[in-house]
Parts: sequence; structure tokens; C-alpha cells
Amino acid sequence: MEESEMTSLPRLSLRLLTLAAALAAQLANASPLSECLGFKPGDKVLVVNADDVGMHPDLDRAAFALIDNGRIQSLSLMPPTPNFAQAAQMAKSRKLAVGVHLTLTNEWQAAQPWGTVLPKAEVPSLYNPQGRLWATTEEVARHAKPEEARKELLAQIAKARAAGLTLTHLDAHMVFWAASPDLFKLYVSLPGETGIPVVMQGSGMPVADQLAATHDLQVNGVLTPDAFFMRYDPPRRRPGQRYAGYDDLFAQLPAGISHLAIHPGTDTPSARAAIADLTLRLSDFAVWNDAATAKLGKGTLHTDYRALQAMQARINAGDERCLKR
Repeated sequence: MEESEMTSLPRLSLRLLTLAAALAAQLANASPLSECLGFKPGDKVLVVNADDVGMHPDLDRAAFALIDNGRIQSLSLMPPTPNFAQAAQMAKSRKLAVGVHLTLTNEWQAAQPWGTVLPKAEVPSLYNPQGRLWATTEEVARHAKPEEARKELLAQIAKARAAGLTLTHLDAHMVFWAASPDLFKLYVSLPGETGIPVVMQGSGMPVADQLAATHDLQVNGVLTPDAFFMRYDPPRRRPGQRYAGYDDLFAQLPAGISHLAIHPGTDTPSARAAIADLTLRLSDFAVWNDAATAKLGKGTLHTDYRALQAMQARINAGDERCLKR
């Protein structure tokens, strides 16, 4: 993800989610969602999720190593990307339920190319004049027709299902939903259409604002974690040096369900040639593969998205009333 896009996300998210400060104050110490899922009111519950799985074998290897070692709870696969089929097989062999990292951009263009799942002729507005997906979410917002974007996102979900994957959540590569009101409306419509919760990636927003925004979505039938965290800061990553950016994370977690997105990778000549932010990804893998990181989160509970997905299915069937009590 480009640093300039990360800087603009809090402003865009604040505008699009129409936050309510009074409601935020009421929710600061409790999460109706987590109580509905069986947790106590004061529990801090975290899902650590590896993004970008399927993009490159050396990224996939790192994500599955963290899963296998019990360091993280979840990961998200990208159906349009070159290594998707192999990553899907790795997930299936582990009987692992996964997310779909919905993708409308190709930020590295020639160095790490991918296109849409659908034929280009069906979604021409998703491509730039060079015949590639748009490189930035701003370009997607300017050029992509909403109905073509919807068709592609649903096709990506269908491809993941056709691969035999059990799907538990949806998240957005490059946080495309924050680029325009149309993309936001499209994204939050997906749980009602597919039965799969979404992750609202409000990284950088004050936690109280996130709680207000996500609660409003939850009570209206769009299940999403209460809060989202990500530490995407390439300038602070140094080869061979421990990254300290996660050390204060656990103290910042609110009561409720929080999502942390990480981007692990392993070091090979192929990864160096293809992955522009490999130093950050090596850093993430080192931190989350270190048993010392788990000690920082002593007292924090962990979960995955299976219960949340089951609750979304009940909402869609009209059988879930807990959040509206």
C-alpha cells in the first residue's frame, strides 16, 4: 500500500462513515457484538490476519508458517493474483477457513502484475490504458463503473468458493472502499448479498470513532469487527532490526473484537525482485514469529471469523436479534 494513500484514509473514512461522537462515548468500554459472540463485556479480543496471500509464494509461505505456529489466527487470499491456486490448496490441506482480500488495484503494475477474475471485456472500466488494473484507489474511484466493480468482486468471491474454500470474512486490498461513496456503498452491501462479514479498515481513526461507525453498521445488519489496526510504516522498518511498532498495540485495544492486519514475507531473490515493500514484510514476519510478541499481549483473547460469519448468516435469514436488544 502506498504511504500517501494511508495518510488520506482517516479523513476519507471519517467522512464516509458519518461518525457520531455521543454514541462513541457510550461504546468505549463495551461491545454488544463481542457479548453476542459469547465474550464478557470487558474482554479484549484480537484477530491477527495476514493480508495479500496468493500474491507471491514467499509471502504465502510466511503467512502459513505463522498460522502453523499458532502466532496468528487468520489470513485473506487474493483471487486475482498469480499464486492464488497454490495458496488455496495450502488452506484446504489445513482445513482452514479464510477471508477474501477483495482486489480492484494492481499497485506494482509490471513488477507484480495481475488482472481481474472476469474477462477484461466484461469489466473494461477496471483497466487502465496500458491494459492493467488501475494502480491506485483514486484511479478506481474516477474510472470504474460501480456495476462492473460489483460484478468483479462477486466473481472473486465465487472463485474462492469454487476453489473449495470456507469463507469467513471479506477485506479490501488497498482499502478501495474509502476512495468514494459508491465504493463504500458497494462494500457494505456485500454481507447482505453474500452472507460474509466485512472488515472496515479504519486504521488511523480514533478508536472511539471506529467504535461508533462499526456499531452503526452492526445494528443495521453489516457485521464487522469493532476496531481495526495496522502498522504500515515502511520508513521505520530496517533490515535485521526488530520493529517496535507493535509494542504498544495491546494497550490500545478497546473492549470488543479488533482486527490487526499484518503483511508477512520471507526473503528470496524472487521476492526481492517482485515485492517493493519486502523489508516491511520481513519485519512483520520476524515480529509475529517471535514468542516474545505473544507475551506482550498477555490477557488479550484471540479468535477467528467463524462465529462472526455464522452470525451474519443468521442475520441474513432474519433469525438474529442479539445486536438489536
